[in-house]
Amino acid sequence: MKIDIHNLHNTADDITECNGCGVCMLSCPVWRQSHTMALTICGRARLTMGGAAEEDLVESASACILCGSCAALCPRGMDTQRATFALRQRLATLGLLPSFGRSGQPSPSVGVALGRLFLPGAALRGQQQLLERCQHILGSKVSCLSDDGSDICYDLECGAAIDDKRFAEFLAPLRGAQEIIASDGVMVNLLSLLLGPKTRVRGLGQALLENRQVRRGVKNTDLFMIETRTFNARREQLVMLYEALRRETGCFMNLDLHRVATPTGGMSVQYRMNLPAPVSVEAQVHWLLEGRNAKRIVVEHLDDGAAFLKHTQLPVVHLAEVAEP
Repeated sequence: MKIDIHNLHNTADDITECNGCGVCMLSCPVWRQSHTMALTICGRARLTMGGAAEEDLVESASACILCGSCAALCPRGMDTQRATFALRQRLATLGLLPSFGRSGQPSPSVGVALGRLFLPGAALRGQQQLLERCQHILGSKVSCLSDDGSDICYDLECGAAIDDKRFAEFLAPLRGAQEIIASDGVMVNLLSLLLGPKTRVRGLGQALLENRQVRRGVKNTDLFMIETRTFNARREQLVMLYEALRRETGCFMNLDLHRVATPTGGMSVQYRMNLPAPVSVEAQVHWLLEGRNAKRIVVEHLDDGAAFLKHTQLPVVHLAEVAEP
């Protein structure tokens, strides 16, 4: 099955909606490191308007790390992440995308869970103590599902088709939930579209920051790494939450002058699969630290944490670990 990206919601998600203004490149990490317009979504739009076939967009479509920086700045309101998913699906159907490999099989959830649900993601499920700490902070009324749809997010990033039965099994326990908290921004954005306004869907960082002890644990010498995929898709709704946290704690943040969240690139499928990419995670990490006298890195997503651990000597903690007693 292909999730019909274009019919999920009535927003501008077709690349032909782009007017080629180039504003999106102000925050694009692909542009910042490569200085090659053709590798950006603006470049893809200009190529398309110039008559290029989709076969000519393979390199550009493969370069995107889906951080959402372009969506946050697009004056046309394009859902650029969804547009990239759709393009990759079409290219994969034509056999033009490189093989990313397959994700692991999830453990199916049992029955229908109502109320508040937590989808921790593959990285967090691999650290049981931290997962339990997140659950404790979120509260006893939050149910942690064993099937968090990590394979679906992975396949969406790769442009792979998703099996009808698999997709139905994943969605069944989620229908009717009052709230869903997910650590993966791709999942947050996907479920927001699929489940509609009756179900509140939020990122894990946003949910953890409701806890006073968590907010108090953030220090003025911390670099606070916002998970970019959720934030950039909802910048207008979330920017004041993080601005308030910055004023309250004095911490540094990965927000640029346009209040767009800058990625490490550590969440990208290219980095996770050790594939060639125009974005160097090491360069991103050092650029994020430039001019900031940070003593510790606080992350909302463990993939960002892994990037800092690999490329710096600074201590790295997950947001759930900073809570003061």
